[in-house]
Amino acid sequence: MELTKNQKVLIGFLHFLPILGMALYFIVFFSIFFSAIGNAGNHEPNPVVFFQGFAAAFIIIILTIFATIGIKIFDIMHVVKSNKNDTGNKVLMWVLLFVFAGTISEIIYYFMEILPNKTQEIQNTQQ
Repeated sequence: MELTKNQKVLIGFLHFLPILGMALYFIVFFSIFFSAIGNAGNHEPNPVVFFQGFAAAFIIIILTIFATIGIKIFDIMHVVKSNKNDTGNKVLMWVLLFVFAGTISEIIYYFMEILPNKTQEIQNTQQ
């Protein structure tokens, strides 16, 4: 699968999106938590504010889950298409890593397989 430089940059950003989503989720979650503790002495708590924060956290986690699933599907398709003629267990190894190691293995795959320009490497070794 041939990708342009711009596509590789966009895919790289998308590979880090689940980590950014989880960080944003924790920020929103702890801000809700600490605001609830700060309002504990107040006899008239405002549940609307709590549920607005909860809705924001819920939307962030849902978008993060969709991004993670999308990256996983893209990486599995990429590893299968890129290694059609490979007789080893490289495809199986990467798919198992994607399933069991998650985002970390997808970031490693991006730097090891997607980012390097393999056609230039093959041409350099043949010369």
